[in-house]
Amino acid sequence: MLNLNNKTRSYKKLLRQKNNLSYLRDFYSNIIYPERFAFISKLYEKILKSIIAIFASVLIIAKNPNEKIKRTKLVHKVYDSYATKEFNFIWLSTIFYILISFVPVIYIVTFLNYTINDSIPSFKNFVLPLAREKAPGIEQNYFQTLFNTVIFDKFIPGGNLYFSVDIKAKTGTLYKLYDLLPGSFIALPSLYISSGGYGKLISAYNYIFSHNKIGSYWGNKLKGLWIVVMVSLLLWAFSTLNIFIQTSIWLKFGNNAKGLGDFVYLLFVFGFILSLFLVLFKTTPSFKMKFKDSYRGALISTIPSFLLVIVYTYMHKLISYDKFGSAVAFFFAVGFFINWYIYFMFLGIIFNNSYYKNYVSSRTIPKKVYAWF
Repeated sequence: MLNLNNKTRSYKKLLRQKNNLSYLRDFYSNIIYPERFAFISKLYEKILKSIIAIFASVLIIAKNPNEKIKRTKLVHKVYDSYATKEFNFIWLSTIFYILISFVPVIYIVTFLNYTINDSIPSFKNFVLPLAREKAPGIEQNYFQTLFNTVIFDKFIPGGNLYFSVDIKAKTGTLYKLYDLLPGSFIALPSLYISSGGYGKLISAYNYIFSHNKIGSYWGNKLKGLWIVVMVSLLLWAFSTLNIFIQTSIWLKFGNNAKGLGDFVYLLFVFGFILSLFLVLFKTTPSFKMKFKDSYRGALISTIPSFLLVIVYTYMHKLISYDKFGSAVAFFFAVGFFINWYIYFMFLGIIFNNSYYKNYVSSRTIPKKVYAWF
């Protein structure tokens, strides 16, 4: 007997062979389809180039058409360098280390407030009324209390809860140093890690500028250690001066001048961030870099970072971590800020690189002090 099912399958097989469309499949596989969200990258490019062009037009004055062409070329060069995958790898690789440096910086500021500011009677007597207003019943650690409540609590609402000031020591510098030893078990390892992070920042800075040497491992680490200390000293100086001015405002106006206090706080924040970037862009590279060649990038990094600080400052009207958050949320907020801080810092570095190569020199001159690193 004939099997009709076999005949049916054979007919379908012959029909498929007759109408073979595999060549169409090969044709369509070679077609490169346009990206569905290409307009987003185009919009990002247009916005970023516009921002860079605004900064360039303000910071670089073009007096003739040739200088305008040169400035436009700089804008395109900054964007091309900023949009590369290589650049994304560079700035992302330093975020963790800079975040870790937050711990030793705060610890060094605490150490200086505890051993220097609180040891000067005239300083203590001046800030004592405001310290007791912020923390009733306080008998010592005045400057650190004000640093936590007047400065840091405005940056991250409720963040002062994670910095204890309940250090009770006998009179004398040696006793104070002894009481700070427990915290050093966390501060010293984080200082070692963060010094390596700033060492990577030094290598990245030298690499972006195409310097002939990016620096040795231990040389960059030692220099990174000095940068951590320098950042801490800068923060301590600005915070101490801010505490004095905030105390003067409170003694004169009481609690009726919160707007003036916020304005002074933001003014000092802007000065601190600008000074920080100026010092970093001057001292970080292993080659000679003048302030007149680096202040443009410092301003470009400062302005968006300052705007982010303003957002953090007035965030306390909506959220406070001591009520709705936790330690994880606190460090997440710090990490988010550090992420954008590094992002804006490298934007300034790349702008300085383009300006240096177009207006100063095509090569870098090593510093004599660090030439052997």
